[in-house]
Amino acid sequence: MSDPEPPIPPADAAAAPPDTGAPLAVTDADADAVEDAPVVGAVAESATEAGAPAATPAPPPKPEIRLVPGTVLAVTDSEIEIQLRDGQVAVVDRREATDRTSPLPVVGADVEGAVLARTAPDGRMLLSLTWAAKHRAWERIAELAASGDTFDCVVTSASDGGVIVDAGVRGFIPASHLEIEPATDLPSYVGRTLTVKVLDHDVDRERLVVTRRSLLLREERKRRHKALADLSPGDRRTGTVTRLADYGAFVDIGGATGLVHVSELSWNRVRRPEDVVAVGDTIEVEVLDVKLKKRRLALSARRVHPDPLAGLEPGQIHEGPVSRLADFGVFVDLGGVDGLVHRSELTEMRINAVSDVVAPGERVRVLVLSVDRKRRRVELSVRQAATHLEDSA
Repeated sequence: MSDPEPPIPPADAAAAPPDTGAPLAVTDADADAVEDAPVVGAVAESATEAGAPAATPAPPPKPEIRLVPGTVLAVTDSEIEIQLRDGQVAVVDRREATDRTSPLPVVGADVEGAVLARTAPDGRMLLSLTWAAKHRAWERIAELAASGDTFDCVVTSASDGGVIVDAGVRGFIPASHLEIEPATDLPSYVGRTLTVKVLDHDVDRERLVVTRRSLLLREERKRRHKALADLSPGDRRTGTVTRLADYGAFVDIGGATGLVHVSELSWNRVRRPEDVVAVGDTIEVEVLDVKLKKRRLALSARRVHPDPLAGLEPGQIHEGPVSRLADFGVFVDLGGVDGLVHRSELTEMRINAVSDVVAPGERVRVLVLSVDRKRRRVELSVRQAATHLEDSA
């Protein structure tokens, strides 16, 4: 039997039937609308560069394909006979009956074929089942694009910039739309069934781009919202530091990410978050504020520890290590808070530099002179502590 001509309308038979023919499996769409991050045009360009079908000038409009239903009468090594509803018998070349993944129809099965441009040598109508299935698949893709519904597809191969999928027709997922963050190990997706939605499609060019990222973002937002809704001010949780910024550290606590402002990292003054924590650290935090609508969570790392100023009173004697030196004095660590010993309070003698009297890490006895809890400042004296001890003796 001679090769059949393409169905009406394809004037050119360059577009071959899809390599695979996995049926579409439509799932319920989420009611919440989620915007896709990149614009469709940008994704279309990246998909073309990455291995999706190259953009070509728009082909002329195609005549409407004529589809006819029928029942399989016989299956031979070369052809399949189809009895149409009007009683006449049409024929399908086996190459036009199925793709490589779908089985041949059996006798008695109801099928639908696309009428080819010419008849068989014996005058019978020629049909293509693969073209009919392809046409129906593109109709479904158009419906899914209009409704925004999700559907399942199978990854068949990987390219440099994404993966090829079988959605009844050949489709493409850019690497930037496989996961929330761009995917790197693309071959690992081959064979997987993914739930996606249409990002861009062109039936005339037989071009389909789908996305999974927007669905994952939607699910991630749901998880974060639930995690935030379960939190209240005063709750204490253990979390992981995920990111550092100049103004603080971001901590993930059970799916909700909150900010520990630099002022809430420690009771001591913190200049840079990296001086206190590092990405990957596990820390305990207290919830300060939860704003569900803005999806914001304020946390504190210092409030899970007692305020070291709480027990400090003027006149007390304490001992601690020198934490740092300055031109105007030295700072002494009193167990979580640094107090200042002005250079005039270091010794009775006149000194040229504070390093002439003490060194970093050296332990000294100090007398608490004043405690300003609002400004979180403590003034200390080394020389008065010595005098106080002598008087007590």
